[in-house]
Amino acid sequence: MIYLLIGYMWLFVHRPFEVWPWIGDYHIERVYMIITIAYWAFCTQKTWIPCRSHYGVFLLAATFFFASQFSPYVTFQYVENWFKILVFYVLVVTSVRNERDFTLLILGFLCIIAIYELHSLLEYFNGKGVYRMDTWRMVGVDLTMNDPNAFGGTLSCSLPFLLPAWTIARTRWQHGAVIAFAVLAISCILLTGSRSAFAALLLLFTIASALSKYRWRILPVLLILSPIVWVSLSDNLQNRYMTLIDSSRGGATALSSAESRTASFWYGMKSFAENPLFGAGLGSYRAETGFATHNLYNQAMGELGIFGLLVLIGFAWAFFGNLLEARRLYVDNDRYSRFLFHICVAASLSCLLLFLLGWGGHNLKRYNWLWFGAFSGIALYFLRQRDYLTMSNNLASHQCIEDEETVSSSEPSQNEPRDSTS
Repeated sequence: MIYLLIGYMWLFVHRPFEVWPWIGDYHIERVYMIITIAYWAFCTQKTWIPCRSHYGVFLLAATFFFASQFSPYVTFQYVENWFKILVFYVLVVTSVRNERDFTLLILGFLCIIAIYELHSLLEYFNGKGVYRMDTWRMVGVDLTMNDPNAFGGTLSCSLPFLLPAWTIARTRWQHGAVIAFAVLAISCILLTGSRSAFAALLLLFTIASALSKYRWRILPVLLILSPIVWVSLSDNLQNRYMTLIDSSRGGATALSSAESRTASFWYGMKSFAENPLFGAGLGSYRAETGFATHNLYNQAMGELGIFGLLVLIGFAWAFFGNLLEARRLYVDNDRYSRFLFHICVAASLSCLLLFLLGWGGHNLKRYNWLWFGAFSGIALYFLRQRDYLTMSNNLASHQCIEDEETVSSSEPSQNEPRDSTS
């Protein structure tokens, strides 16, 4: 079952039916999911893994369903694809039965992202890209998530999962593969010209430098490599990223793009204030302006009201609650226990990046919330199992010691005379 799940992740991320249109005529993704669901229903032993992510996920599902039914601006088709992601979420949290399956799932996810990056980079060198904001920018090879900002967001949110991959890497080539993935992802992010993804990258480097015990090794490397990487970028890309601190470097288009995100946020807050319970309605911003919200907080609070706010709070509580509990349960001298803990760390960092990227993108319907929530919940589930087994073993050992002491104390000492009647 785990290989079927990995196969679907590849279809979902890489989307070969969009890369090669002749494949799309056969709708292989639908056939594949039907086969996966049938195999899950009749041929696998299912286990429901309890985790905090369920609260945010199913609250969002209920909110999307009822909002699409009562919104005058959209129909259920507006959120239909998101419910397909929900089906995959259910398959994952009921099919991962042991630590081996979970390890394969995480490593499979990273391999899929690497293949997606390599293919996109190859196409970029062959001339596939988009000229936008006065800059030639890299895009993904697919059609659905190929926008430079969406593509950069996908890669930046996957970067934190290199931490658990590094934890279980044993050989030099495995460590080299992790480093190669990081270099590839960073290169692709820089070539997208996405300011939000670039800001996410800077935030990751800042957190890694501040929290890692190897910070004094990381900082010199960053200080040496940063100017080398910077001068290797084209002038247009440099100016694009400099607009984060100097809006005059990007011209009128870059300034208007940034201002539109801010305007969308305040528009959403106005809608939330006017109708805090249900918001202005799902799809209301596009109906009013002709453009997507390009802002997570407008999308959640402005269009969905208090329920959208509760969804955001629920996801934050789930990811960071899992992290705090995992921090208490993991054993530092156990490699696999550290691997599980670092998955919770990676999922929390990705959640933080999603909130940051949400300032410039309407990412509430992205698959990352569900996939990473499942990863974090499953990792914590196995940590709880390991903690329970450790406590049980310690209790059994303690009981054996007490029994031996009781037996030894009940036997007469060699120096004491035995009872003549015995």
